[in-house]
Amino acid sequence: MTHFKTEELDSRKGVYVKTFGCQVNEYDTEKMLMLLSEEYKRVLTPEEAEVILINTCSVREKAEHKLHGLLGRLKPLKETNPELVIGVGGCVAQQEGNNIIKRNKLVDFVVGTHNISLVPSLVKNSKIDRTPQVAVDYRDEWEELPDRFDAMPDESYIVKSTFNSSVRALVAIQRGCDKMCTYCVVPGTRGKQVSRDPKEILKEINLKVRMGAREVLLLGQTVNSYGVDLNPRVKFSKLIQEISEIPNVKRIRFISPHPAEVKKDFIDLYKKIPSLCPHIHLPLQSGSDRILGLMNRSYKTSRYLQIVEELKEKCPNIAITTDIIIGFPTETEEDFLETLEVVKKVKYHSVFSFKYSKRPKTSALEFHDDQEIQEEIKQNRLVRLQELVGEHALSHNKSYLNKEIEVLVESTLENIYKGRSQENVHVEFFKDEGQTLDIKMGDIIKVKVLRASPHGLKGTC
Repeated sequence: MTHFKTEELDSRKGVYVKTFGCQVNEYDTEKMLMLLSEEYKRVLTPEEAEVILINTCSVREKAEHKLHGLLGRLKPLKETNPELVIGVGGCVAQQEGNNIIKRNKLVDFVVGTHNISLVPSLVKNSKIDRTPQVAVDYRDEWEELPDRFDAMPDESYIVKSTFNSSVRALVAIQRGCDKMCTYCVVPGTRGKQVSRDPKEILKEINLKVRMGAREVLLLGQTVNSYGVDLNPRVKFSKLIQEISEIPNVKRIRFISPHPAEVKKDFIDLYKKIPSLCPHIHLPLQSGSDRILGLMNRSYKTSRYLQIVEELKEKCPNIAITTDIIIGFPTETEEDFLETLEVVKKVKYHSVFSFKYSKRPKTSALEFHDDQEIQEEIKQNRLVRLQELVGEHALSHNKSYLNKEIEVLVESTLENIYKGRSQENVHVEFFKDEGQTLDIKMGDIIKVKVLRASPHGLKGTC
């Protein structure tokens, strides 16, 4: 990783980045910032910037609207400063390519999900020639960046969010997906599954741990299918074992496994690997077998529930979270009630739930308009689901009351500290009166839980 003196930091130009979407997008944003770091420092407002990057998501229609809304708000800045460079990256960029340039003349370049390494040259060329550039070509191989860009980013480059901090290393292990779920844009925006060389994964983790990371979060669309495309094949379980042997890796997480790819060696990890956190994000999407079939999810609810039981046998205190889509075309009230039944059986710690929306280049577009679910019905079902999930989350969190839990410290502000438990519950705590413990980011602290809500815990150390 490049280090700069204070005067050099001050002399660099400003780059502002707005990131929409998932952890993979945040990981890509960090790479873009670091690739530009020799000439540009990150700034916190677009008004301070000479380069603006918008890293987009196309999983939901609302994310695309956010892109064009943001571009509209940037128009006065471009009019005031014609030298301002605006680039659009991410899944919408990969999906729409030239259409973004045609729709909005403010955009100087569009860079797809396979071409992050081109960002510096795209910025440089935009400064020289204002002809719009589009780089969305697919790569069959993994796009590795120079070693120094695999180091833990400087604090100023961290894309702070619900899942990211300077003590958590985001590490991509695969790109794309072969599952072809009918609602999903990923195969169209990130291509077929490409697994990353395990040596490169381990090298990046080692670098980030030396820079202060204590938790590793592995990223991939279906992480547990990692390695099936490598020659020789590498098992996901073997990769986890090797990561667990790296000194100072205190916690390992990953997101997200696919239920159809869950095998015995995967489930056994939760008993064999002490540093593997007792938490799994296991996407359900629907509790109706009929809807799962229409989604091309390749498993039934009976198998999903069997996996849950097997996980609980290996790790009784495991926290389970999930994704659920509400209002997939033709979903009936009976289908929705079947989803609620699965939620009641599993009692998720939290659920990422959202209403289905049509996405470009997905096979779900083949449904006719009269098979679409009315907006008010979707909203009603979403509220009912979230109320049930809230009850379960509160019940889970109340079970920690008056108990001590281990918290990885992710932020400190005066006497208030924030972090997560091993089960991925957000915890806010403060020092007990008379406590002289010197608490730093990256420390693992025992916290006594005093208060619980559906969204997290509060306590003292």
